[in-house]
Amino acid sequence: MRLDLTEILANVGKRMPYVIEEPPLVNEDIECGAPVAGNAIFTNTGNALLLAGVVTTELVLCCGRCLEYYRLPLELELDEQFPLETRVVGSKGRRVTFAVEEDENPDAGKLFDGPVLDLTEMLRQNLAVAIPLQPLHDPDCKGLCPVCGSNRNTEKCNCQTDAPTGALRGLAALLDDAQE
Repeated sequence: MRLDLTEILANVGKRMPYVIEEPPLVNEDIECGAPVAGNAIFTNTGNALLLAGVVTTELVLCCGRCLEYYRLPLELELDEQFPLETRVVGSKGRRVTFAVEEDENPDAGKLFDGPVLDLTEMLRQNLAVAIPLQPLHDPDCKGLCPVCGSNRNTEKCNCQTDAPTGALRGLAALLDDAQE
């Protein structure tokens, strides 16, 4: 969703509430299992455009141990600040205020196109940062068996997992020799 913020950018001290109702975000970074909903307040302080609010949604994540998909309810606080810059434009010298994006990284999505804010992109960026580094459906998740690959949460296997496998087998042999 794209929000035209021309009115708030033109009036110092103006506050504008906004109800956020976005469909579930789904792209290469994020999958939401529920709509993104909440409230936000935009404030023009004269030097910056402030955005404060809260959104809720449900992320669909893959457990980092057992690879099972699960849903993580999420309440996310929005707290953004965009510096404002006034420029003279046009042949009549009209003064226009713009929000300035500090991140010029081409990989980051552009949030502003003049006075228009790409709310969907801003939400995507905030949700991407909120994803846990190692998502776990349960802190006690037993993960996958390194030998047969079965999910240890749902089935028992008779594999011997004490012996190192793969690339670390040689290192384990060296450690065993050093301890003897």
